[in-house]
Amino acid sequence: MNVTIFPTGKGGAESAVSYLLSDKDHEGKKRSVLPEILSGDPNTFTEIANATKRLHKYTSGVIALRDHETITQEQVTSLIEVFRSTFLPGLKVDENFADFWAMHREKGNVELHFLVANTELTSGQQLNIHPPGVKNIQFFNAFSAVMNDTFGFAQVVADPLKISLKPFEAKSPNGKKDKKAKEDFAKVLHTEIAGGFIKDRNQLIGYLKRHGVDVPTVGTDFITVRLPGAKKNTRLKGPLFAKGSDYAALVAEHHQSKIPKYLTQAEAEDQRDKLIAGIEARLAFNQRRYLTPKPGAKRVRKAKLPTTNLPHRVARRQDELDHKAKPLPSKEIRSTLKEQLTQLNEQAKPATKLPTAALPHQQARQQDERDREGPLSSVMSAGVVGGLEAQIGSLSMQHHSLLLMLVSAKGRRAAQIKSQIMALEQKLSALNLELEKKKLQEKDSPKPKNI
Repeated sequence: MNVTIFPTGKGGAESAVSYLLSDKDHEGKKRSVLPEILSGDPNTFTEIANATKRLHKYTSGVIALRDHETITQEQVTSLIEVFRSTFLPGLKVDENFADFWAMHREKGNVELHFLVANTELTSGQQLNIHPPGVKNIQFFNAFSAVMNDTFGFAQVVADPLKISLKPFEAKSPNGKKDKKAKEDFAKVLHTEIAGGFIKDRNQLIGYLKRHGVDVPTVGTDFITVRLPGAKKNTRLKGPLFAKGSDYAALVAEHHQSKIPKYLTQAEAEDQRDKLIAGIEARLAFNQRRYLTPKPGAKRVRKAKLPTTNLPHRVARRQDELDHKAKPLPSKEIRSTLKEQLTQLNEQAKPATKLPTAALPHQQARQQDERDREGPLSSVMSAGVVGGLEAQIGSLSMQHHSLLLMLVSAKGRRAAQIKSQIMALEQKLSALNLELEKKKLQEKDSPKPKNI
């Protein structure tokens, strides 16, 4: 699992929302699985994000799981809440901030895409969950590390070759043909370096020039190149492009990044401490910027204040202290995070030793409970029925919202909404059928005897 923030957010939010809900991916190919709305209303979010005159109107990102990593709907909901309380601590959804979440699964893995409006709703001030700086990058890295450790996933280890060669894979301005050429060239470079045929920066520059890539500038820690299909030079920085780089060490790191790494207990505690420190700093900032009334922002007649008879300066300081949002103690932050991680950890435990392990997670857990409890399963089934009813209710609300959106939609947008409505109707039909089965099982199961 890894969190990526995209370099987008300028202009209107319509295009970002449309992409998240589109039945086609970024290459224009039909998605094998339609997107699923997880949280937020697309129209409301778009209006809020576009209400500001600032250039950067929203932040776009994704929590991406690797192909072999699985997650249940219950875990998805918890993960979204942990993300919010981590990067927007002290703020409430729909009261202080607006976000929108959608799930993509067409690549064979789970991707939780999110959009966060860059405006705090009560003050109208700028709100940025991903400010520039090394500390913020470390904050996000700590979140990924703690989440992977909680779910039992391997850690994300950076591949220096992949990072350095990424500019060669970027989309070319001259279209798909040039993009394919760049991808092929990046793969060739990767093979040459990993195989030890290109052993230092000088050999890399020579290889680039022999294959038609102009290298107009060579700096101490960078080079500039004219990539295939590009009209401008691109500056390349990173370990591969610095003078005196140890290519053998980078290749060793590349191979090491392919070996699954799991945190030791000490490493896990260290990452949790870093995450808590980041939450504390972010919370203090949010309280100071958004949750503390500014002196003079709302003028109140002195006669109505209990501190009227005190000297002016003392009275004003006392009033500010009375209104100031009290900081959340570090102990309370740690306790809250521990509870959230414990919940995720419990939800993530697979039933690997039980005969129902091959079944989907939810069905397996229900079957295991019935096998262990025997006659008491009739009591437990009430919770299963309630869970299905809650899920049906949630999807029904999404269905109703989409029907309302369809009234004013036209063209391609209308077609996208119709596809989502059809998918929801199929899911609702299956859930209703499952609900009827559970109710029949509950009715036919023997009632426990009173003792």
